[in-house]
Amino acid sequence: MRVPVHPNDLLRNTGLKKIAKDLQKQWCGSSPLAYTSALELLAKGLGYKDYQDLAASATEQMPADTFPSQSAVQQALMLAIKTAMTPSDWFASDQAAMTQIVESLRFRALSAFKVPLSVFQPPRHGEPSIGSDMPVLRDRMAKSAQQLSSQLLTDEELEALSRVITATESLRDQALMSCIMAGLRMAEYRSARPCDFSEDDERALYVSRGVKKARAIFPEQYWAPVRQYIISANLAENALLFQSKRIPDISMSPLTLKQLCEAWAHEAGIDPARVSPLTIRMSVRWSATMEMASVGNPLPIVAKRMAICLYR
Repeated sequence: MRVPVHPNDLLRNTGLKKIAKDLQKQWCGSSPLAYTSALELLAKGLGYKDYQDLAASATEQMPADTFPSQSAVQQALMLAIKTAMTPSDWFASDQAAMTQIVESLRFRALSAFKVPLSVFQPPRHGEPSIGSDMPVLRDRMAKSAQQLSSQLLTDEELEALSRVITATESLRDQALMSCIMAGLRMAEYRSARPCDFSEDDERALYVSRGVKKARAIFPEQYWAPVRQYIISANLAENALLFQSKRIPDISMSPLTLKQLCEAWAHEAGIDPARVSPLTIRMSVRWSATMEMASVGNPLPIVAKRMAICLYR
């Protein structure tokens, strides 16, 4: 299956061209990657024979049919990279780093994966209620939902994953899933440390260490597994929350995270290709957004139940 490409995705310094430049800059292969080669690899990852085939197939009409998810595109791109390299170069390369690079590429910049930004924007304090604009908002969400339906997990699938994690004896896995469902991005929970959380009234506030202070509220249902894991693992305040098994000073690799998600999906009876940290996080956000549109103004309820990050 192919991911539909809009002509605007092929404009200079935007869409696919920007993704290709990012891949070229971050490339960790034994030899440099040419920009044209990056475009060819991306075209194959999106389901096309080559870049020429992709460019010729670009269309302004985004089809309503289902198409591969971002997770599936990442896997296809990894396969294209492996196929393009010689066996010796592939096995000599840092495959974990290559996986991390591929998963960091912003495929959501492509028209097929875009969701109107305003859909995710709750009204600011003091602004009038969006109730009068609900018909327009619902229509916009319906169109976006049609595109996202093949990519995101359903509420039932999210619940199945939650049951699998709850049943596991791994406190680390329970804490990891809590961080993902609470809205933390991969870079944030991979670098998270106990001292990044402050507890208050049966909830916790996470504040990242970067220049841009990302914040997320953890209600008790998500904070409890994290707190229990920190205590049981006897983690120091400045220790990484999710460490590499071999080197505690290094965080869990993206490849390990991917394998964990695949294992969870298998246990939950879900196609592993559809489950990744990104799809779980985006599915939770989308589910909460759709709930917000279906009733009056339930943001406090949604925020408490789904741990929506109000600062992002």
